[in-house]
Amino acid sequence: MENYVSITSSIPSKCIVYPEKTELSIRTFKGRDEKLIAEITAENFEKKFLIVLRNVFKGIDPAKLTMGDRLYLAIWESINSFSKDFYMTFECEHCWQKSDYTVDLSKLEIIELPADFKEPYEIKLPESGEMIKLRLLRLEDLIKIDDLDKQGQNVWLYRYALSIINDKGIWDNVTYLEDLSSKDLMVIRGFHDQFYHGPKMETKYECPKCGGGGVMPVPFRLEMLLPHGEKLKRYLGGAV
Repeated sequence: MENYVSITSSIPSKCIVYPEKTELSIRTFKGRDEKLIAEITAENFEKKFLIVLRNVFKGIDPAKLTMGDRLYLAIWESINSFSKDFYMTFECEHCWQKSDYTVDLSKLEIIELPADFKEPYEIKLPESGEMIKLRLLRLEDLIKIDDLDKQGQNVWLYRYALSIINDKGIWDNVTYLEDLSSKDLMVIRGFHDQFYHGPKMETKYECPKCGGGGVMPVPFRLEMLLPHGEKLKRYLGGAV
């Protein structure tokens, strides 16, 4: 039986960048999903995880998901298919000693898109004075960027060219960005930073050795989607 859970109201984009009245739902992993996840590597992650999402997610083609929503779904699966606890090692910024920490993924801050955000988003470039229309990048964009990067091409401007909405081709927009001043390009880059949404991948810590505290990053890891080794033993506890 497929038990899907609605996430329409909890997803970071709040669905405001998807077709009106979109309803999104997801289910936890099953054995057939683990078969696919076991094939995932750092090199093929984008394409392979898209296949997994197409099996567990409903509402829109997951290739149309924003990057923030895609990361949210990955963390959702980690929490609900396995455990909210993620074990990691971090070096204290005060005493420089490494310690083990248990991070509660369910308590990561979720950054949402502003309720009044709309695509296309129009901004005025400060130096040229031009008006330009932009959109957020989607998973299908990331796959294009990744493919081009693997061909040995420079994707720095290609990434931002994909987010421009006009009647020009992608390479025409790359050429446009090549001729743009860094001051104007900085505004386009700033658009993507300004409207980042999704889990904030960091958490507070207190060093057990010196008592110092701070904030440590919680980098996404493949083992969040398929625990193994020592992490799997800790998840199981005394169950086996």
